[in-house]
Amino acid sequence: MTTSGIATAAEAREQPLKDQAPVEGLRARRRRRTRADLHAATVRLTREHGIEHVTVEMISKEAGVSPRTFFNYFRTKETALFSWHGGLTDAEADQFAAAPGRDADSVLRDLGDVFALHVDEMAPDPGMFEDVIAVVENVPSALGAFLAECDAVERNLARAIARRTGDAPDGQSVTLLAGIAMTAVRDGLMRWGHDKRHCQGPAASVRDSFTALRKLFPSPTGASPAGVACATPGREA
Repeated sequence: MTTSGIATAAEAREQPLKDQAPVEGLRARRRRRTRADLHAATVRLTREHGIEHVTVEMISKEAGVSPRTFFNYFRTKETALFSWHGGLTDAEADQFAAAPGRDADSVLRDLGDVFALHVDEMAPDPGMFEDVIAVVENVPSALGAFLAECDAVERNLARAIARRTGDAPDGQSVTLLAGIAMTAVRDGLMRWGHDKRHCQGPAASVRDSFTALRKLFPSPTGASPAGVACATPGREA
């Protein structure tokens, strides 16, 4: 930090979004609790009966809500297996887009922090997570739902990354960053889920995956702030 109290570009780039989640209101907490209850009910019933024998009505009754409420949170019973809430919220996207650093390292660092905070909020139970992994790996409809959820989150990420870098949401560098970020999230969660000892929490595992990913990229020493962006046809590099 300079003597004037204003961070230089290099200092700002080293200030992560970790532990800076936007303040959550009462309504948002209630919605998150309802979503978590529906997810937990789905996993419990799937464990007891198998996903093919579980219905939306059964899940809703188990969670103490109406089927109409269920569809306010999930499209299908398969998507209710996943407590993921669809990428960055508007507040998180605004915070991420306004953060300093448009290079790949800064973008991936901040995405790792945001997703680790998401996982902290989800607070997945190891036993339940193992059950979900088993269903995804053995039930085609569940795998399809999982991949569709990941694809939706990737599109959400691409829009947020594009706002930060100034590139098009469908630009090559943006879609690649969104894709590898989701790969890091899946890697972290799956490694934690398959680790029977659970030596560290899922958030730490996700951060580890992002740290390993960032090591594959050169440090942005003296690079242009837009070093992540690739030249596109009709646009100067």
